[in-house]
Amino acid sequence: MNGFLLIDKPEGITSAACVYKLRDYLGIKRIGHCGTLDPLATGLLPICIGEATKFSNYMSNLNKTYEVTIQFGIETDTGDILGNIVSEDKRKVCRTKLTRILTGLIGKQIQLPPMFSAVRFNGKPLYYWARKGVFLRRNSREIVIYDADLLWLKNNKAKLTIACSKGTYIRTIVESIGRHLSTKATVSTLRRIKVGNMESSQMVHMPFRKTDTLFESILPSDFALSHYKKVILTKNDIKKVKNGQSIDYNAQLEKKGLVRIYTDKSLFVGLGEIDSSNKLSPKRLLATN
Repeated sequence: MNGFLLIDKPEGITSAACVYKLRDYLGIKRIGHCGTLDPLATGLLPICIGEATKFSNYMSNLNKTYEVTIQFGIETDTGDILGNIVSEDKRKVCRTKLTRILTGLIGKQIQLPPMFSAVRFNGKPLYYWARKGVFLRRNSREIVIYDADLLWLKNNKAKLTIACSKGTYIRTIVESIGRHLSTKATVSTLRRIKVGNMESSQMVHMPFRKTDTLFESILPSDFALSHYKKVILTKNDIKKVKNGQSIDYNAQLEKKGLVRIYTDKSLFVGLGEIDSSNKLSPKRLLATN
């Protein structure tokens, strides 16, 4: 059994716990997730199964879209409503100012990962150290905010949609919004609604028991790779690629970089890479074709 499941992760459970449960429900050990969601967060959690786990790393650069509810007036040690309140402020947020700040978020920026995050240090996530009272120096990273829209503002709460690059911490963005408004802010709810071309309408609920409908919801191994160009090879070239050989590929010169490889019978073989000299080399191939 190989492919992807798009799980709607519920609140209060870790992404790893979802994987452990699915291994039990499906009777398969080779299962992983593609992009951690915090226990507070809900929404789109791509799960790779069997041979599809070979492609999890190739999904790491996909952009994400979130819906986030902000509670203004408080700041916590974790950046979300589950943490301990460390600061409070009673001033009301102005819609005009908030809209202007959201417009200013668009583009590249440098972000410091929060201590309560899954970034690893000495083999353990930063939140492990933070809970022990150990705060470490972290390396800043460049992120991109593609869009930030205000859905509503009432009772000193706001709901936004934020489209961003990989590695963006929404909690850090929210705290930054609070500072720009000269107040405090923390995440109240967080929901991921899009990963690359995968959307929330394609999700299935995280089951709480084994069910046949779960098997029926498994998507093909190439489903989550549609952002890569498709190439079709002859039977002879497929054989060479499976043997680890590079082949000449001159069909369309614009197809440089990673591509999806298919047989002339539309069977997905795996990922390859076309270089500047039009050589196609195998990168990650399925073992089942």
